[in-house]
Amino acid sequence: MRRMLPAIWEWLRSWFVQPVRPLQTIHVEELPDKLDPKAVYVLGEGKHLWFVAMLCPCGCNQVLQVSLLPDAKPRWKLIEHATDGSITLQPSVWRKIGCRSHFFLRRGLIQWCRDR
Repeated sequence: MRRMLPAIWEWLRSWFVQPVRPLQTIHVEELPDKLDPKAVYVLGEGKHLWFVAMLCPCGCNQVLQVSLLPDAKPRWKLIEHATDGSITLQPSVWRKIGCRSHFFLRRGLIQWCRDR
């Protein structure tokens, strides 16, 4: 019985907790007029990538754009994971105005940073 408790707990938990799904990565040459809140857009042509755009994950609906251009400051590093098509951005995204969201995007998942 003691061995079965974790399995029973996971089964019960699955009824109430939805699995977290990574943001879908969409490669485009131009940013669409309306952004999908469950997607992250990588803009560029071929191997030349310009920026990544997404709606702020806090729900404020502000469009976030982070530059990937090598000469831009600030700029972010984009890592594309071939195994699942997700992306990682380095460093974190930290809005200094508005909602002040601070998070990492790792493998398409939002990881919030703690407030200081």
